[in-house]
Amino acid sequence: MTRGWPVLLALLALASGGSPARAAADAPFRVVGPGSGADGASLQAAIDAIPADNATPRVILLQPGAYFGHTVLNKPFVTLRGSGPATLVTYNLGQAVPGEDNQPIGWQGASALLVTPEGHDAVIENLTLENSYGRGMQAQACSVQADRVVFRHCRLLGWQDTLRLESGRQLFTECYIAGHVDFIYGAATAYFERCEIFCRDQGFIVAPATPAGRTGFVFFECRVTFPYGNPPTYLGRPWHESPSATFIRCELGAGIRPEGWREWNVKPPLVRFAEYGCTGPGASAGARVPWARSSPGPAPAGFDRIAVLGDWHP
Repeated sequence: MTRGWPVLLALLALASGGSPARAAADAPFRVVGPGSGADGASLQAAIDAIPADNATPRVILLQPGAYFGHTVLNKPFVTLRGSGPATLVTYNLGQAVPGEDNQPIGWQGASALLVTPEGHDAVIENLTLENSYGRGMQAQACSVQADRVVFRHCRLLGWQDTLRLESGRQLFTECYIAGHVDFIYGAATAYFERCEIFCRDQGFIVAPATPAGRTGFVFFECRVTFPYGNPPTYLGRPWHESPSATFIRCELGAGIRPEGWREWNVKPPLVRFAEYGCTGPGASAGARVPWARSSPGPAPAGFDRIAVLGDWHP
């Protein structure tokens, strides 16, 4: 099966006006899954087969199925490409669970997918990342320490601390992210475009720890949605450093609390929270906290995608 992929992709590329070279570069390095034609059943083994000094884009194609365990992406220029939502990378431990050394495994050990700094220039697309631990403990579906990581058409499912963006820059395009307490958090700079942010229960969407001078989290034309009953939820609270989160032209569901934001570890004026041109029943600015900006007008140019991501143009 794998030998046939370059030829097939080349023919498809020519038919659509692309080049055989581009199609060959997009051919799978490994096909992983339970079905016929797979090179193996282990996602981690496919990642481990890539050289540590890899400089060539490598595609790991995942067949539909469940891939259980703690997966570490620690090689650069790797694409993990699923076959749709039925491709499930899943784990079920919280970060306070003790490991073999009888110490808590921490957020790195609890993550269904951990992208280390060595995993820079990664692409994660067309799959589901899940931590099924449930309520009561921080349990990460995905944690990212790497720069220049793209998520496309992914589902990220958890409850508390679903998505930890520790450092670097990330782009999320048309993703679905579910949780209820601080479920998008960390010190990275991340741009979310046309994503759905699903609040499973009352809590807080973001908890940024943005270093001074960085942009933090930007949500552009996203939808914030709720289950039946619209459990009351804050847009976020400030975790550390000079936290920054901005919602631009987003549709905010009825569960968003009128005050919008809540004080926590960092006090104004270091906190940088803002909304621009948002709509929906949760976008009423009349009762917003006085230390967060809310404007019906357009956002400053510094919050567009090119400005946020800098010299990286995914």
